[in-house]
Amino acid sequence: MDTKIIGQGYNLDADTSVGKELIELFNSKRYDTFTCLVAFASYGGISALTPYIMREKERGVKIKVILGVDQKGTSKEALEEVLSWGVESKIFHTQSVNIFHPKIYLFENTDIFTLIIGSNNLTTMGLVKNIECALLIKDAKGAHSVHNDFYIYWKSILDGTESNLYTITQELIDLLFADKIIVTESERADRYDNGRDQITSASKKSITFNGAKLQRNPSGYSPKRRQVKAKRITQTANPTNPDQPIISVSNESLSVNGEEVLIAEIGGGPRWKQVNFPVEIFENFFGAERGNNSYNIELINIAQNGSLGDIEIRQAVSVKSHNYRFEIRCTETEGAYPGDSKRPIGLFVKLDNNKFLYQILLSNYPAYNNIRKFLYRESKVKRKDELRRYIVHIEAIHALYPELIV
Repeated sequence: MDTKIIGQGYNLDADTSVGKELIELFNSKRYDTFTCLVAFASYGGISALTPYIMREKERGVKIKVILGVDQKGTSKEALEEVLSWGVESKIFHTQSVNIFHPKIYLFENTDIFTLIIGSNNLTTMGLVKNIECALLIKDAKGAHSVHNDFYIYWKSILDGTESNLYTITQELIDLLFADKIIVTESERADRYDNGRDQITSASKKSITFNGAKLQRNPSGYSPKRRQVKAKRITQTANPTNPDQPIISVSNESLSVNGEEVLIAEIGGGPRWKQVNFPVEIFENFFGAERGNNSYNIELINIAQNGSLGDIEIRQAVSVKSHNYRFEIRCTETEGAYPGDSKRPIGLFVKLDNNKFLYQILLSNYPAYNNIRKFLYRESKVKRKDELRRYIVHIEAIHALYPELIV
């Protein structure tokens, strides 16, 4: 018997994760059966495995997926992606207070098996980024093996005779969604915020905790881009009435490639549409270079009604006074600056290296207070009047602001 601990998310130099192990096991092509029993699944976690599942399915590998849907931990999009695999897939669900909570991944062939059991859900956070731990066991099959014990204990679930198993179909997904047993991918992330203390201001926080770096995705782990569906509103000149431009509305779908969102307070002044950033954000988030004013980014504004504006080509500007800025133009920046006590907050969602969605939140907008509380809690400043900026994973924005179209 071979065993090893798979640590994840803590010792980043080790570069180990269950996601990485799964990819290596799929790529080994040594196994003819893959089975998983997992509590929660996200679209990112499922879609990252899609190319491997489809390839192994084509190779004749027997695949069985059994998922839980308790506590809104599995999204509608995740189940629809599993359905697209065209493999044996079911959910386990009951009305009882206890929940379906295993995290088991099993690879088998005629002679040997590899079993991974740990804390890792089928989500990108669970497979790669969270601080998790699992045990990998590789051994020969036999009457006294762990493999045999596994099949004895889970017999009814594995052979399909368990009455609380339901085959995943589009009809089932729609019913689960209608009954609010499963939610959208954005709403799924919101559960991570449940139970958080209601802190009304940063001054009421008793303990300040440090941040921590996230583990990078391993080679070959590539979740599908999340599709953003929105309406684009454009204006064109009206040749018959110059005072009334022609407004057209079209549906559009954008791909979100990155996972980062910049939350940024915006400073005041009569030209507050010119937004300054620290050089680290200017270079590392926006991809600009100090002193190079030839670099451009593409910005697309998200209006409060969720519609998209035109693509704005914005020049990166850095000056000798150590100001590093981009200009933004939207409905909010056309008005007067609301004051330092009600600083506007910008959300910049990375679509790709130099492409970003952005939205400006004013103090009377519904999402403003939630975002501001989070920003003041998580960001660190050296001066009381310093503008606050913080870069977060897109899942955090889903939890704070589920109405945002990303």
